[in-house]
Amino acid sequence: MSSNLERRYRTLLRVLPAWYRAEREEEMVGIFFADRGDDLDLEHGWPGWGEAAATLGLAVRVRFGVGRPAGAVVRLLALTGLLGLLVVAAQSWTVSARFGWAGDRPVWWYDVLAVAAFAALVSGRRAAGRVAGGLLGLAALWPVVWTLAEVGAMGWPHVLWQLPVWVTAVAVLLGFHREAPPVPRVWWVMAPVALVVGAASVLFTPGLSTATMLLSWLVAVAVVAAFRPWTARATTPATTGH
Repeated sequence: MSSNLERRYRTLLRVLPAWYRAEREEEMVGIFFADRGDDLDLEHGWPGWGEAAATLGLAVRVRFGVGRPAGAVVRLLALTGLLGLLVVAAQSWTVSARFGWAGDRPVWWYDVLAVAAFAALVSGRRAAGRVAGGLLGLAALWPVVWTLAEVGAMGWPHVLWQLPVWVTAVAVLLGFHREAPPVPRVWWVMAPVALVVGAASVLFTPGLSTATMLLSWLVAVAVVAAFRPWTARATTPATTGH
C-alpha cells in the first residue's frame, strides 16, 4: 500500500507529460524516497519546495523543449510579441518626436525592457532575456494595480491593453529555458524592418491610440509572416543558456 507521501509525490509528477512519466516515474519516486523513510514523514510529509521547483522546471523543459511543437509555437509567440512591442516603441518615439512629450506618455522603460529582452534572446543570452521579459510582464501589472487602488475597481481597458504584454512575458519564460534551441539570426533582420514600418505607420496620425496599438501587432505579424523565421536555420550554438 502506498503512503500519503508517495501519493503526493506522484501527484506532483503529473505536471510531466504522460510519456515521460511512463519512462521515468518509478526512478524519480525512488530518488525522492532515498532520504525519507520515517513512518511519521511517510504519513504526513510533503514534497519539498526544492523538489517541487525542480519538477516544475523539468516539466517546462520537457514540454517546451527542442523538437516539441508546443515549444516551437511558444517561442514564435514570444518573439513575435517582443517584435510587436518594438513596433509600439517605434510608434511611441515617432509621435513624441513630432509632438513632444505628453504628460501621460507610456513610460520609457517599457521600450527599454522590450529591446533588452529581444536582443538578449536573439543573441543567445536566454537568462538575461527571461529576466527582461519577466520584468516587462511585472511592469505591465502596474497600471492595473494603480487603477484598482485609485478607483477601487478593475480597469478592464487597462487589462485588455496589457494582455499582449503578459502573454509575451509568459511565453518568454516558458519557451526560453536553458535547453531551448538557438534563435535564427533572421530575427536580427526582421527587427529593423518592423521598426521602420512601425515608425512610418504613425507619421500621419495625430497621436497614439488603440488603433495604432492594434496596427503595431498587425505590423509585427505581417513581418513575421513575410520572413517566415521558422524556416530559417539557427546559426548560434546552444551553449549560452544560463
